Amino acid sequence: MKNIGTTAEGGSILLYKLATPELEVEITNYGARVLRYVYAGTDCLYGPKDSAQLLADTCYCGSICGRVANRIAGGKFTLDGREYTLATNNGPNHLHGGNVGFSDRLWNVEEAAETRLVLTLESPDGEEGYPGTVHVRATYTVEGRSLRLELEAATDAPTLLNLTNHAYWNLGGTGTVDTHCLKVHAQEYTPMVSNIPTGAVAPVAGTLYDLTTPACLGERNAPGAVAGGYDDNYVLPPGGGVREAALLTNGRRTLRVLTDAPGLQVYTGDYLPLPRGGVALEAQNYPDSPHHPHFPSIVLRPGETYRRTIIWEID
Repeated sequence: MKNIGTTAEGGSILLYKLATPELEVEITNYGARVLRYVYAGTDCLYGPKDSAQLLADTCYCGSICGRVANRIAGGKFTLDGREYTLATNNGPNHLHGGNVGFSDRLWNVEEAAETRLVLTLESPDGEEGYPGTVHVRATYTVEGRSLRLELEAATDAPTLLNLTNHAYWNLGGTGTVDTHCLKVHAQEYTPMVSNIPTGAVAPVAGTLYDLTTPACLGERNAPGAVAGGYDDNYVLPPGGGVREAALLTNGRRTLRVLTDAPGLQVYTGDYLPLPRGGVALEAQNYPDSPHHPHFPSIVLRPGETYRRTIIWEID
């Protein structure tokens, strides 16, 4: 463990290293962020590497986003007949938990070992407008060439919860991801207008959203496709557990993303400080789920345990 800086409030930003003979990962308690994923001498993550860059980051690099990752239209939702108003930090919409989401909180360190790090966070009732006090546990584990994230949470009142990790991947370590090829195991996606789902679930076949065979990211900028690139939710095949969601390759290395989440947000990082410096593959529930009852529910109730698994494995 190493102290790499302090927050404006004086809290310590701590850095932890997890390692196997094949993989070295660095994780900070600030936002439970993964800062480095080093394989064969290359750091495959785009994003801040020191505390100054970390505190200045506005792109959620490597962080756990919550309470609700992605967008909620209008910053409002109704739960059990009561309307709640959230922070609107993305135009008229709520994004990744609001003004101060889980990505910008100092998490508590419950356990730190050579290959395992356990972080916890309490989100009090009313934080960013959400009801209920939520307790979250994030467990990072390295094994061989893989990093595994297990998320668990519980609440004392009905609330919404949709957690993800927002790492940006660049398998070459520098430059853009335009030469990376991406395959997503999804036959459907959720069409959007201004980054908000219309409510439809549409087939990818015959469209520029079709990533069922690997596509070079730099070749998918056709006019009218996606503004500058991808920022879209893919509907993963239903399954009872963890399954492969996506494959990302740069010709030298291949990253496999596995998850039990129902959706995968593909964002090609067009608004990063270095546009397309990395691609985010965010395993999560669908965006704006509270306004689309046919989408998988993100309601968490007392007595229930929220669980999510994400695995990144590199060759």
